[in-house]
Amino acid sequence: MVEKLNRELSGTLFLILALCSSVFIGQETVICAAAIVFLFVEIGIFTIFLKKRGKLLWVYAGAMVSEILFYTTGEFWILVLAILLLFAAGVWNEFFTEGLRRSKKAFLRIRRVVFSLIALIVTALWIVNIYAHPITRSVNLPTERTAEIDKDQLDSSANMLKNIEIMNSFGSRTTGSEGHNQFISWLEQQVMGMGLTVYRDKYTFDRWEEKRSSLVIDNQEIHVSSAFPYSGETGEHGVSAELVYTKPGEYDQAKDKIAVIEIKNFKHFPMGMVMNMRKEIQAQGGIPSSEGDLVLTTALKDAKLEKAKEKGLKAVILVWKGVSSEKVEQQYLPFTTDYAGIPAVWVNETEGQKVVSAAKEHLEGTVTLEAEVQKNAPTESFYVKIEGKNNNESIIINTHTDGVNVVEEDGAVGMLSMIRYLQQQEKPERTLIFAFVTGLFRLPDFAGTSQATSTWLQAHPDLWDGKNGHMKAVAGITVEHLGSLEWKDDTSGHYGPTGKISTEFTYAGNEMMEAIWKKAIEDRTSTRSVILRGHNTFEFGESQPLFEERIPVIGLIPMPDYLTVNSKDREMDEFDIHLMREQVESLLKAVKLVDEIETDKLGRGDRYSFFYGRRK
Repeated sequence: MVEKLNRELSGTLFLILALCSSVFIGQETVICAAAIVFLFVEIGIFTIFLKKRGKLLWVYAGAMVSEILFYTTGEFWILVLAILLLFAAGVWNEFFTEGLRRSKKAFLRIRRVVFSLIALIVTALWIVNIYAHPITRSVNLPTERTAEIDKDQLDSSANMLKNIEIMNSFGSRTTGSEGHNQFISWLEQQVMGMGLTVYRDKYTFDRWEEKRSSLVIDNQEIHVSSAFPYSGETGEHGVSAELVYTKPGEYDQAKDKIAVIEIKNFKHFPMGMVMNMRKEIQAQGGIPSSEGDLVLTTALKDAKLEKAKEKGLKAVILVWKGVSSEKVEQQYLPFTTDYAGIPAVWVNETEGQKVVSAAKEHLEGTVTLEAEVQKNAPTESFYVKIEGKNNNESIIINTHTDGVNVVEEDGAVGMLSMIRYLQQQEKPERTLIFAFVTGLFRLPDFAGTSQATSTWLQAHPDLWDGKNGHMKAVAGITVEHLGSLEWKDDTSGHYGPTGKISTEFTYAGNEMMEAIWKKAIEDRTSTRSVILRGHNTFEFGESQPLFEERIPVIGLIPMPDYLTVNSKDREMDEFDIHLMREQVESLLKAVKLVDEIETDKLGRGDRYSFFYGRRK
């Protein structure tokens, strides 16, 4: 009886352990400990109770040794071997153990088919693990390796704030808008004033910009939190029709009507699906589960406006659920969708209750969304160079210029201070390329392979790909969302400051770039750094295109909850100029450290890791 039970269960348990070891990044040692215990018990049953010897025992012993070695060394390749041996033990028990091998029972045949499918999945995961190499070791730069910044030569907080105020004076800077074009022109004037040549890439696209939006139901004005960007537009009198409550995409019965749909916010998104943490520094708890929740919600919960247009609806009203009214006010979301050709607006949960009730009673409503639509609107990216002693290698420092408030995007202002500082220093070893790109807020037109910077990379292989006499980019530094303070909904649903700075998510392209960033921030008075790796083909921000080209990257990208708020005050209450200056100083240290380190030691960028990432 014991022999039969052991025979039937052990194969499945071995396969489960192999599966878990492949999928759950950061939990390998816990799973390894469980495997050691299970193998110890299994070897005991096999040798003492059943009094058996044979080749299978050697597989058990090999798996046990591999697991113990991995537990003590943490070496990735030993884990790969251990998973393979667990897999082999599972398959052996299922298919080649005496008794099961000769069985003709239908139940066992079905079980073997299911087991075979799971075994194929485990094999695929194991191969992906080898390809991605998800376990990396932290390294430390030598103590004597430092990058000092002369604070007297770096722009003061007052000067940086003056530049921030100039940026804000242009208003909202959505892609190709008047404010955006004015900001780009001002940036170009600043770098030309430093004696640098501006290299421009000009583009045109079809631009949409909201001018006025409103919602009226039963002669009552309903507050609109924001318009849905690039949804559609109405005339000045709007469109009126019966309201119908439905779900996203279920528009078959809503022709000539206005759909009301609810979008529940991801309060606690499983962040391990999109993030994989390398290291946390003064950021206890790791990755907050609510970070970037509105952006993720609108990206993953598609309103399917194209289908609404196809089915003949007049408009769509989207109601936020599970998030405060203050937090959703004037959110410019989503900014990643194609033009839909049908007007859509967002309302907060409080106002949304009125809208949902009206829709269930089939009352009539009027949606107004006036917008400016400009065909072949101009916009541009540009870059400047600080020539290095070595013109064969480059370091790319990049950001995007479009945004809606002070932190989205003040990276360009930070880069001005970096350029001004570096212009006063000795000539760098490598050529520094500062890329100011357009298009993040119009990714359907400018995404290229991933983010707006990929379009710029495709246009300028001579600056980075190392082919046919081109410069080779040995590293990249991405500058985004500087000076961000943390504001959150509390447990009672009140939105306000937490007293902390925003989590400083920083993508590091490999172990050396992680070490460089740790060194760059070690003297900071205020930091909350979570160092990440590109994961499951996700990497937030403009460092992603560099990462995908395997350029070792440091990408600073805090993601505060107000990141896409298009408010008149540009979210200055949530901004700290002294924090911005500290972050600029750290970024300059990173540039200097990268420039000093030999190319072979900088290495090549990692690939994406996959499955469920490490969060703590």
